[in-house]
Amino acid sequence: MNQTKNLSLAPTSQSKSDLGISESPIFIFGCPRSGTSLLSRIIGCHPRIAIPFESHLYNTFYPWLKYYGNLQLIQNRERLVDDILTTEVMRDWSPPPNREHTLEAIYRFDFHGIVDGIMGAWTNAQGKQRWGEKTPAHIFYWREIFNAFPNLQVLHIVRDGRDVALSWKGSRFGPKHIYPLAQKWREYLETVEELRTALNDDSFLEVRYEELLLEPEGIVRKICTFLKEEFAPEMLEFHKVGASYPTDQKNQKNLSRPPLTSNAGKWRSEMTERELRIFEAVAGGTLERYGYERQWHQPQISGLEVMQFRFLEHPPRKILAMLKNTKGHIDGIRRLKIYCRLRLGI
Repeated sequence: MNQTKNLSLAPTSQSKSDLGISESPIFIFGCPRSGTSLLSRIIGCHPRIAIPFESHLYNTFYPWLKYYGNLQLIQNRERLVDDILTTEVMRDWSPPPNREHTLEAIYRFDFHGIVDGIMGAWTNAQGKQRWGEKTPAHIFYWREIFNAFPNLQVLHIVRDGRDVALSWKGSRFGPKHIYPLAQKWREYLETVEELRTALNDDSFLEVRYEELLLEPEGIVRKICTFLKEEFAPEMLEFHKVGASYPTDQKNQKNLSRPPLTSNAGKWRSEMTERELRIFEAVAGGTLERYGYERQWHQPQISGLEVMQFRFLEHPPRKILAMLKNTKGHIDGIRRLKIYCRLRLGI
């Protein structure tokens, strides 16, 4: 009898209508270091919209779903929620998600319902009515997300890939050589283009990072129109909000100031000729497709150079960056413990 009760499809918790949460979530996509944090901070200052720190729900837990069994069973849902809430990124949310409120907010008993419950409960706790999510890696799960949230609206922010590469190279995560950085930037944009073909104009808006820096109010008003929300002047005061946003130190410093026009075109003075040649040889076509002017007409890299990049130049830089990334170590250990426990059936 207990199993029959647990398998019931009837919601026994609060529904979205009970919480007053919108049925149209917002997903912010963009290659890392393209301005996704800036955009999420701005939109998160809207009086109706709540956007927490990154969640990494899909890229971490979606591939592990088979280990959790039937999510119609309450004990399996609770186990998944408990594992999610122990990850380092979720601990970084301010305030952290409340377990009891999260479980009460799950009205749909699958993985996407758990995502919705986590986001909805947190949004409700902020006194807001609509949630947004910003995890760059979730773009690679866009089909699953779109199927689960057909009323979603997507904001994609694009930035000159050469500036992205410079910023990403200096961060605590990600590739540390211009060759894989160019490949990653191109891959993100190619994946976004696949998503774009599946959505109509009411569901997809692309924002250019450089324009956001130059005309913040005009771009933010455009975003509000797209989201069908009233423009709120406090969105432009995002840098005055004291809420923690645990990104790396340099990014945190930038987020504590108004948009910096000096953050555009930094590659012109900071990227070496060799780096520029490599980047444009890999992703020059993508630069042109997005309206960014190339510096090299027909840059080339040889197969021998590629071997050099992949096996000699990049590995030591990546290893050194990983050794310095103590926060990444903590997160990695937490995730590894969860995975090992799941595989062992503990």
